[in-house]
Amino acid sequence: MVVTNNFHVFRAALTARRTGVNGQVIGSPTAAYFWPSATMREFAAIFLHYRAVNLSSCALLALLGILLPS
Repeated sequence: MVVTNNFHVFRAALTARRTGVNGQVIGSPTAAYFWPSATMREFAAIFLHYRAVNLSSCALLALLGILLPS
């Protein structure tokens, strides 16, 4: 069992899977005022960790937006 803040559950589960930890990830409550900054930090951390896939996807979407105008 991995216990972390509830905004951090997804990244903790990714880390647990990558390191071979077999179990559940559970989040504990987080103060509402902390959610916006924590969510942005988690998004950035996951985006940068998988930057090759994410940047490739963004580039493909941008290229499609240029080639297929509405």
